[in-house]
Amino acid sequence: MSYIKNVAGEPEASVRIDERIASDPVERPIATPPEPAFVRRALEQADMNALRIALYHQTRDSELLDMALARFPVRGGAFEARVVARHHHDAIKQKALAFLTDPDNIRRDPPTRDEAEQLMRHFQGSELSPAALDFGYGDLGIDKKARDAEWAAKPSAERLENFDVTIVGGGISGLAIARQLGRLGLKHHILEKRDSFGGTWHINDYPEARVDISTFLYQYKFDLEYPWKSHFATQPELVEYMEYVVDKYGLRDRIELNTELQAASWNDDLSKWELTIRLPDGSTEHRLTSIVISAVGLFGTPKMPDIQGIEDFEGAMFHTTEWDHGFVPDGKRIAVIGTGSTSTQLMPSLAEKAEQLTVYQRTPSWITPVHDYHGTVSPELRWLLDTMPGYTNWHVYSLHVADLQLQEFQDLDREWIAGGGKVNERNDRLRENLIRYIREECAGRDDLYDRLVPDYAPTARRLVIDNGFYRALRRENVALDSAGIDRITRTGIVSKDGTSRDFDLIVLGAGFQVSRYLWPTSYRGRNGMTLEQLWEADGARAHLGINLPEFPNMFVIYGPNAQARSGSFHSWIEILSRYICGLITHMIETGGTSIEVRKAAFDAYNDRMDQAMTSTLWEAEGQGGYYLNEQGRSGVNMPWRIYDFYDMLRNPEMKDFTVR
Repeated sequence: MSYIKNVAGEPEASVRIDERIASDPVERPIATPPEPAFVRRALEQADMNALRIALYHQTRDSELLDMALARFPVRGGAFEARVVARHHHDAIKQKALAFLTDPDNIRRDPPTRDEAEQLMRHFQGSELSPAALDFGYGDLGIDKKARDAEWAAKPSAERLENFDVTIVGGGISGLAIARQLGRLGLKHHILEKRDSFGGTWHINDYPEARVDISTFLYQYKFDLEYPWKSHFATQPELVEYMEYVVDKYGLRDRIELNTELQAASWNDDLSKWELTIRLPDGSTEHRLTSIVISAVGLFGTPKMPDIQGIEDFEGAMFHTTEWDHGFVPDGKRIAVIGTGSTSTQLMPSLAEKAEQLTVYQRTPSWITPVHDYHGTVSPELRWLLDTMPGYTNWHVYSLHVADLQLQEFQDLDREWIAGGGKVNERNDRLRENLIRYIREECAGRDDLYDRLVPDYAPTARRLVIDNGFYRALRRENVALDSAGIDRITRTGIVSKDGTSRDFDLIVLGAGFQVSRYLWPTSYRGRNGMTLEQLWEADGARAHLGINLPEFPNMFVIYGPNAQARSGSFHSWIEILSRYICGLITHMIETGGTSIEVRKAAFDAYNDRMDQAMTSTLWEAEGQGGYYLNEQGRSGVNMPWRIYDFYDMLRNPEMKDFTVR
């Protein structure tokens, strides 16, 4: 037996875990290694806990399991990294060096499910719930089918021929569920209204566009083999990744580009959806389909700011999703409207080229630094990822575990608030650390500092990654206008304090109309029910963010309140896809032609969700950010902790559905 002890800070109770792993090695020689100096450089860049677990599986060296774990404070203690105690690092690296440089070593097969679960417990030094183990196993990516739906008893080819699926949207969600449907042998195709697939990463090609979480987490877990170049992938690299996925899984022929679903109406007699589709040549076509899956996501409809005179401006003006790459910013007078994720990301690059740049800020964002944001994957690290068996899997798992902490900042602690706090102890500590960071970045510029500190709590709105925004504001050619915009004129912008500036370019960084789910497609369900009628009370709702009563055979991926509090976006898309496919396979296997969530189940779920939401900070602290809809309700995020929500999605509760 092995005992994992935690060090640094107060000691925790030791956790007893069975260390026996029964699999036998398989005779597969490791490739001839490079020089030891190269391997040492690679090991210096390794995640020690990921390396420790991967190395143990290969060597069965029990000393690796007995190493203590430590909680290492990050960002002034607001976050904690779960790491191997530093005094063990040299031993891990020495053992890894010996393993990787010995040409006589062999590779063992990846761990079985039971072995992987034991190793997850060792990785975290604690017992884990069944949901945590199941979710974690999926994120490990050892079994590429871990999150795939399967037939209980696959129907005949003749029966399957009666069903086809229309997927709306060719972004991350659409491609993921197309892969699952293909594995099930169900006919399917994707309607993509733009000239290429890729969704968000097709339309957001503005300067400096890149993902704001680790690339290694921001990928499908059914395929961890892509050779990423960046720790935080740029937009061009993400487009390359989507091309890789489309070609590897044979999806290209399934995608109809420049093809838009304009309307869908349920025909109860046929148990089919009647579709009205705009084709690439502008003509209209009518089709029937058994099932509609909307994968258009949150960020498909750009938001244009409602500013007097916006149509009068005679210079260049474009939204960040419609970037004019023919416009040369060098020596120009530029305005950027908005200080959300996109605007703060692109502004520094414009500041370097513009003669004068003005940032128009309505509400400041909480902006946080991230290590290695522009870093590339070194040749040494690339070699380690490709060579050390299991290291990539455990590195991805490590990022998942770290990401879980985000939830800790989102719950309201009533006792803490009664004592004078704002949200909870960790959130308030994060706020202090971010305020300190703003002070440091704006040293000597109190005029900036006073306008850049938000009056709402961190994570009440989306945290923004610092791409050099604060430092760019200190440039002599950059101004911050927080007075508010009064109007736009033919030549520029007039602020509410009377300041008038002329511009050659106005960049509209107002974000997206996230509450307009499924827009602009018109959907009519059973008995002519429209989405507007279903959602007229307080905005868009769904059962588990997926199903709508009166809309049979219709599923939404990343629908209302489906944004998880933590966890990789790609992971959740895989999980939601499995759930949807589970409903479809159940319907077909049981002889039905339609499946629909019961209104009672829909209402009960939303009642529970509303009650749970009162314990989170979004409605209390959000102050109108995109997390809140026009009615002031949190319509984007879910209140559930991720493993609780995952439990709801592991297997559909068929009593909540009607199959006809």
